Amino acid sequence: MAEAAYVTIAEDYARRIRNGTLPGDAQLPSHAELAERHGVSRSVIRQAIQLLSNQQLVRTVPRRGTFVIGRSPVAKPEPVPLDDDVDEIRSVAHPIRRAQLAGNLITHYQLRIAELSGIRQTAIEDAHDHGMSIADIGERLGLSNGHIG
Repeated sequence: MAEAAYVTIAEDYARRIRNGTLPGDAQLPSHAELAERHGVSRSVIRQAIQLLSNQQLVRTVPRRGTFVIGRSPVAKPEPVPLDDDVDEIRSVAHPIRRAQLAGNLITHYQLRIAELSGIRQTAIEDAHDHGMSIADIGERLGLSNGHIG
């Protein structure tokens, strides 16, 4: 299963922001420019920007654009709660904070699912390249042929 375009685009920009290629306060190209650059629709770009916003990497200013959120060199990013922390998030009293933590965890899992889907697809392609039939791969994985491609 191929990774969703918006996830791939968001991962690319998140990597650039985290490694400093896109510095704090840098303005991203417009949605139209990004859509043309990546060969996708504006709605795909909106989804990618939303993922980046959920990760608190960018902020959108109406009628001005989307900007990288500046990072203090000494500030560490807030850790994303994982696995059993769903109950902990559920118990947070402040509703906005609870929503922020839930959004962060959703984004984290969306990105991990996309990464794992890519790993699985590559493994399936490798098995096929080494002579296994799609039917045999599907049988061994417990998947129907329609779910392999």
